[in-house]
Amino acid sequence: MDNGAYDKGYYAARAQDDGRIALRFYARIVKSYVKGGRVLDYGCGTGHFIKQFTKGYEPYAYDVSPYALEMARNVNTDICICTEPEMQQGSFDLITSIHVLEHIVEPSEVLTMFWSLLRDGGIVFFVVPNLSGLGHWIRKETWTGYGDPFHVSLLSSKAWIGLTKKVGFRLLKTGTDGLWDVPYIKDIPIWIQKLIFYPLPALQVLTGQLFLPHDSGESLVVIAQKG
Repeated sequence: MDNGAYDKGYYAARAQDDGRIALRFYARIVKSYVKGGRVLDYGCGTGHFIKQFTKGYEPYAYDVSPYALEMARNVNTDICICTEPEMQQGSFDLITSIHVLEHIVEPSEVLTMFWSLLRDGGIVFFVVPNLSGLGHWIRKETWTGYGDPFHVSLLSSKAWIGLTKKVGFRLLKTGTDGLWDVPYIKDIPIWIQKLIFYPLPALQVLTGQLFLPHDSGESLVVIAQKG
C-alpha cells in the first residue's frame, strides 16, 4: 500500500490530536508495567501517544507515513524518530502499537519483530479492533472497524491472543476500551445511550484499571511479556 495514503486528511478524519482521553488512559496502564527505559511506539501516527513517555523514559517513534513523522517531530522535540534498520534487537524495554496491527497484512510478522526488538522481560502493549467484541456484534456491517479501508487484518480476540502466544509472548493482561461508538440501539436518544454505555469505560479511565472483559467492547487491549 502507498504510504502516502496516510496523509493529513487521513489523520484529521480520525481525531489524531493531544486531547484523546484513550491515549492518556493507555499510557497510564503501560506505565504501571514499565517504570522507565527505552520505549518504541511502532506506528506512532502524529506522535501524541509517545509524547506521554518523554519524562522518565527514552522514547523512540516509528511510522511508515512521512506526514505522520513530520507531525511527530513537531509535537515531540525529545523523541528519536527511527527507521526499521536502526532498531536493534534486544534494545527496547517496551513496545507500544495503538491501532496499527490491523493495518498489516501479516501481523504475526510484526509481532515476531517486536519479540526480537524487546529485551528479555520486555513488554508489548497493543490495541486492535476486536471482531469478536460486543461492538461488532451490535453494529454488524456498520461497525467502526469497517470504517477504515486500510484495515486489512480484522481478527477475533482468540486469533490475536493466539498469534501473540505463538510468537512466544507470555500473556499478562487483556481488556477493552468498552462501548463508546454510540448509537448502538435504534430509536433510543443518544444521550440516553451515553448514560447506558459510558459509565464503565469512564470508570476504567478514572481508576487507570483495565477491568472490562476483552470481548465486551470495541477494541482488544493486549499486554504481554517476552520471556
